[in-house]
Amino acid sequence: MKNVIYFILFITNITIAQSPNYTQIDTYLETLFEQNKMMGSVSILQKGKEVYQKSVGYQYISENDTTLNAKASKYRIGSITKTFTATMIFQLVDEGKIKLEDPLSLYFPKLKNASKIKISNLLNHSSGLFNITSDENFDETIASTQSDMLSRIEKYSLDFQPGEKNEYSNTNYLLLGYILEQVEGRTYSEILEYRVTSKLGLKNTYYGGTINVNNFESVSYFYDEFGTLNLANQAHLSNPGGAGAIVSNPSDLILFMDALFSDKLMSAKSFNVMTTIKDDFGSGIFRTVKDGIKIFAHNGGIDRFKSFVVYIPELKICLAINANALDYGLMPLALNLLTVIKGGEIVIPSFESFEVSEEDLNSFSGTYSCEELPFDLIFETDGKFLKGAPEGSDLKQLKSTNKYEFVLESIGVHLKFNKVERTVLFTMAGETSKTFIKKQ
Repeated sequence: MKNVIYFILFITNITIAQSPNYTQIDTYLETLFEQNKMMGSVSILQKGKEVYQKSVGYQYISENDTTLNAKASKYRIGSITKTFTATMIFQLVDEGKIKLEDPLSLYFPKLKNASKIKISNLLNHSSGLFNITSDENFDETIASTQSDMLSRIEKYSLDFQPGEKNEYSNTNYLLLGYILEQVEGRTYSEILEYRVTSKLGLKNTYYGGTINVNNFESVSYFYDEFGTLNLANQAHLSNPGGAGAIVSNPSDLILFMDALFSDKLMSAKSFNVMTTIKDDFGSGIFRTVKDGIKIFAHNGGIDRFKSFVVYIPELKICLAINANALDYGLMPLALNLLTVIKGGEIVIPSFESFEVSEEDLNSFSGTYSCEELPFDLIFETDGKFLKGAPEGSDLKQLKSTNKYEFVLESIGVHLKFNKVERTVLFTMAGETSKTFIKKQ
């Protein structure tokens, strides 16, 4: 969730170009693949039409068969499933089958404090329910029944009182998925097809199962320290359910988001509730405002799949990313895509490394501030590496690309120090650079 908010924070403007140069995205994505940073697919939608699509890397690798990712490839989308689940819950609200004020006890009375938790609390992550996927004994690779999952949830007390604050928890949407099934008397898979995918003609979106490469389903991998691909463990999708079990691809995701924001999936009243934000949380979606324009987004991760979708309704722009291997950041990927949409140029990242002396590392350490941004940057060193982050965040190890320049690839940050002027030039992927000055 933090990646979503950080992504939006660093967008400097969102003026859209008349004729974006999309070919540069080809070079960017191909470079990431060649440098063992990414495999996956990307799509961009403008005014209801897909204007760009690109896939790189492999859908599946084995001794006897290797298949490239393509437009037809499908990926586990993880928590973007929550946007679908919320959509279907609001459809039930529109039909009078449930109410946002209904207590959880109507459906699962054995859960602790169920009478205090409302459907609305589940939707906007204000229930206080423990995030069951954080249970250290939980093995997501083993199939679970609804009874199994409820038994696990019942063991935990609330982390906070319902409505007290918003805190992301997969438990909320797991339960919403069960409520959908209970109210409709059908499986989540059947409800999804009836209420969303068949209505919109989404042929690549469905409740997933064991990965089937013969059905164009991509397998997830991870890069080790040598850049070698390794097969990732595969979660059994009975575990995430309505919180993360959907399979889709970027071409379908942009159509779903466009339909959602075009009043095709729920009433205007329910959509207003869904997109009402408190502490960055909506109901199944996140939103902020930049230069007076609303920007909505959600990300997802399961196994080693990573997904991100962004929608700007005022401009009817949507971009979606699905990766089945990623040693790079979703945020710089999305920012660079948006840069191209805005008519800008992508700076192809360098993946070279450089050894910096302890003396120089020490000279870069300290606190730096910028009048244009509401946070300081903190840098520290152990004599071998430089670490940095905004004040109040965990320090991250930075990679040096030359004597004075460092990067944090996971979020697309580039830093250029000037020892004489005691400054650091801070650049987020595709955005205007900001100068931070070292405090005395």
